[in-house]
Amino acid sequence: MISVDNSRRVPAETLRSLDSRRVPAETPRLLDSRRVPAETLRPLDSRHATILVVDDSPENIEVLGSVLSAQYDVRVAIDGDDALRQAFGEPPDLILLDIMMPGIDGYEVCRRLKRNPSTCSIPVIFVTALGQVENETQGFRVGGADYITKPISPPVVLARVATHLALSEARRSLERKNALLTAERELVEEVLRRTRELDQFDPRGLRYLISPLEKTNGDVLLAAFAPDGCQHVLLGDFTGHGLSAAIGSPVLANLFYSGIQEGTAAAVLLQRINQVLYRVLPVNLFLAAAYVEIAPDRRSMRVWNCGVPDLLLIRQGGVFSRYPSASFACGVSGQLVCDGAIATLEPGDRLYAYSDGIIETLSASGESYGAARLEVLLAQHALSDTLIDQLRAALTAFAAGGSRQDDATLVEIAL
Repeated sequence: MISVDNSRRVPAETLRSLDSRRVPAETPRLLDSRRVPAETLRPLDSRHATILVVDDSPENIEVLGSVLSAQYDVRVAIDGDDALRQAFGEPPDLILLDIMMPGIDGYEVCRRLKRNPSTCSIPVIFVTALGQVENETQGFRVGGADYITKPISPPVVLARVATHLALSEARRSLERKNALLTAERELVEEVLRRTRELDQFDPRGLRYLISPLEKTNGDVLLAAFAPDGCQHVLLGDFTGHGLSAAIGSPVLANLFYSGIQEGTAAAVLLQRINQVLYRVLPVNLFLAAAYVEIAPDRRSMRVWNCGVPDLLLIRQGGVFSRYPSASFACGVSGQLVCDGAIATLEPGDRLYAYSDGIIETLSASGESYGAARLEVLLAQHALSDTLIDQLRAALTAFAAGGSRQDDATLVEIAL
C-alpha cells in the first residue's frame, strides 16, 4: 500500500502527477537495470512494518513503493516538512530519506528526527544520488543508519531494510527486557529494604557508619541483647555488593535474632549460621563476618573473626589489641573452624569492626585509604562525639575524584 499525508490512499496516476517538477535528465536512474533472480526478491521479513519513503520525485516514490509494498506498509512524504509531520504524528518503523529536496534537506530532517525522543530510535536510510564520500560521511554524522546510492538494486534495498528493522526490533526487545529486569530488581530491593527495617537491631552502646555502594547493601550490621544480658554484635560482608550480595541478609538476620532470643551460645549460633549459609547460598557467595559477645558486666568479651580486616581494641588513645581473621568466611565450608579470642576489658575501651570497603576506598591517583590511616583516625577520635562524622568526612575528602569499589561499614562498640 502506498499512501501520502498520514497514510491516505493515493492512486498510482496521482503519484505520477503529484508534483509538476520532473527529475532532471542527468539525475541517475533510481532502479538498477541489472537482472536479479526472482528468488532474491523474496520477503526477508514477515513482519508487516511501516516504511516512510521521503522523496520529492513521484517517479522515485513509485519505484520504491513497488519494491517495498509487497512486504511492508508504505507511506510517502514529498518534502522534509511533510516527513517530519508524519513521523512526529505517527512514527513509522523505518524511514527511507532522500537528501536533495526543496525546503528542508534530508540531513536536517534526520537531525530533527534524532533530537525528538519519539523518533530518535527510528532507523533512517538515506537513498540519494549523492555518492561522494563526504555526502555519505555527513549522512552517518547526522544519525543515518545506512546509505544507499541511486540507481537502487531492489535486493539491496530489501536486504538493508530487513536488516535495520531486525536490529531495531532487537534493540526494542532488549529495552523491554531491561525494563522488566529493572522493575523486578527494584521490587526485590524494596523487599530486602523492608526486611532490614523489620529486624530487632538494638543500637545501645554502638556508633556506626553504613555506606552502601548501591541501593541494596551487601554489608550487614546486627546487634541484640540475649536473655542473660550478654550483648551480641555481628558485622557481615557478603561477597560483592548490591542486590546479589544482599540476598543473604534476610536469612542471616533471621538466624541471628532467633538464636539470640532462644539464648543460643555465640559459638553455637555462629556454627549454625555457617551451616545454613553453606547450604543455601550459591557457591560463589560467602559471608566474611566479625562476631562479638560482650559479658553483661562489660568486663570481658569474646571475638570471632571470619574473614574481615583486623578488629581493633582502642585503649588510652592507641591500638591495644588486634583480632585478625582466624578462619575462612562463613559459607565456604560446612564446618567452621574459628576459635573465639577472649579479652579482658577496661572502662573507656572501644572495639572497632569494619568491612574492607572502608580501607579500599580509592583516591584520584588510585591509592587505597588503607588500614594505617584508619587506625590513626580511630585512635585520635575514639572518645570524641564526632568520630563517625570525622570518618565520613575523611573518606569523602580522600575519595574526591576517586572511587569506591565496595559497600563500607564500620561499627564502634563502647565497652
